[in-house]
Amino acid sequence: MPVLHPATCLAGWLLTALVLQFLPPAPLFLALLASGLALVLCEPKALIGSLRRMKWLLLAMVLALGWSVPGQALWPGVWAPTREGLGQGAQQAARVLTLVWLIRLLWLRYRQEGVLAGLYILLRPGRWLGLPVEKIGLRLALTLAHAERLQAEPPGLSWENWRRELFGVAQAMPDRVELKLYRHGWPDAAFLLLLAALAGFLMKVWA
Repeated sequence: MPVLHPATCLAGWLLTALVLQFLPPAPLFLALLASGLALVLCEPKALIGSLRRMKWLLLAMVLALGWSVPGQALWPGVWAPTREGLGQGAQQAARVLTLVWLIRLLWLRYRQEGVLAGLYILLRPGRWLGLPVEKIGLRLALTLAHAERLQAEPPGLSWENWRRELFGVAQAMPDRVELKLYRHGWPDAAFLLLLAALAGFLMKVWA
């Protein structure tokens, strides 16, 4: 049985996403290295797979900032990218990779039912605003189930395969979705308080 509730870990992940925006380059890349090492220890193929799937997104992120942020040109010329822009692009790519690897670690720990339970708990206050939390949870469950099936059995690059996959989604979806319940405990409160205090300290130091 997991020590922490999935909702606690997802809240910690959201808080980490906020803290990463304030980290300077050295601590940021240390966080990237730590999350990558943890993922390698849990699932070695996941790190290489994520890099392969995200390579064009990461490259576009670096190049877009390299050509849009003013600064010192990398080489003489009007259309040259700037060192500052490429540096900011690399930092943003590191933030995205860190968060992707961390959420993958949560997925490996809690699997689909745990992540869904955590998301449902985090969305539950939306009832006060009139949000259909149950319907949102159901859509998330079906989306996660389909994404996991696509990852396990990719349809290939042909148009016929994708057309068959898209039209066959309704038949492939489960008939029933069950929500697994987890118990909150004092470790959840202690973890969130400690993480919030650490996040506040880091943001105050590097803001």
